[in-house]
Amino acid sequence: MMPFPQSFVAAAFATLLCTATVPVVLWLSHRFQWYDVPNARKIHTGDIPRLGGVGIFVSFIAAFLLASLVFGFAGVPAVWPIHGEILFVLAGMVVIHVTGLVDDFYNLKAIIKFLLQIIAAALVTMGGFLIRSIPIPFFGSISLGILSYPVTVLWIVGITNALNLVDGIDGFAGGITAISALSMGFLSVDGSGTSSLGIPFILCGAVLGFLFYNYPPARIFMGDSGALFLGFTLAVIPLLQLPSQPSVTSLLIPVTILTIPILDTASAIIRRTRKGLPFYSADREHIHHKLQNLGLTDRKILLITYSYCAFLGVVCCLSRFLKADIAFLTLVSVWVLSILCFFALRNRSNAKSGS
Repeated sequence: MMPFPQSFVAAAFATLLCTATVPVVLWLSHRFQWYDVPNARKIHTGDIPRLGGVGIFVSFIAAFLLASLVFGFAGVPAVWPIHGEILFVLAGMVVIHVTGLVDDFYNLKAIIKFLLQIIAAALVTMGGFLIRSIPIPFFGSISLGILSYPVTVLWIVGITNALNLVDGIDGFAGGITAISALSMGFLSVDGSGTSSLGIPFILCGAVLGFLFYNYPPARIFMGDSGALFLGFTLAVIPLLQLPSQPSVTSLLIPVTILTIPILDTASAIIRRTRKGLPFYSADREHIHHKLQNLGLTDRKILLITYSYCAFLGVVCCLSRFLKADIAFLTLVSVWVLSILCFFALRNRSNAKSGS
């Protein structure tokens, strides 16, 4: 595992590298007119480059590889101290990033995009990072056996798409990712997963560098190459930290940290299914749209969202110091609160817009 101070050094390097890389991407995007095209889900106007995800990905991978060579992971003092299992994770990251990058240019068919996401997730499972059992509160746990593979793939693909779906306004998906990754980083300080400590901090650092250009008014968007990569990585980090016999809280903690994209995506699936539409279809009924209906500016929306994400992260970190049953009840209470706030927002927004 990368020691705690070195993780921050690697994160700082990722931030600096991203702030240096994005201007190059901006120049190329303006030179070749690689702009994001507005649609029913996107609310921007004007020519805004869409390849910020390239800067995030390059800075993350470079910082990760450099940190692995300089500091070493899991106490392995080798010239190339990257465990073979992590190579599967890196391969999955490459596949998901390239999938998003191709989609940014050629608008892949949904089925092809979905299959490539499954391949990327399957690569992670080949590295041995699996949800092997499902704990049942107060009743023990159920071993998944061979089902651990499809369950893990479902988790990764689900979170990957969840973050992609909430990428609707400047700084929204990036801010959620940075705060979530930072929370996962602090939670992994006492973990034992391979490289689990370095990855979330490096991801946070890379995204912070991107947010310098993406905070409203944005000069560049992350595109699918960024949103899919960020969602994929956020889904994989808990798998790197997951003990062989997970407890209820060890599974519920990452779900709680990612409450906003999970709630928003679940709502979108239900909403579109009722209308007879595919779940990936675009609309203007996401959380950020509801907040806009209340007359809030993008920066106020980010303040609310970032604050709630930070609240979720703090609660999850503190739950580590509570007894198992109290921690479980605390996390469940946070979920109840989140669902109530979500429905209150939806009803208030609908009333405001007269729908």
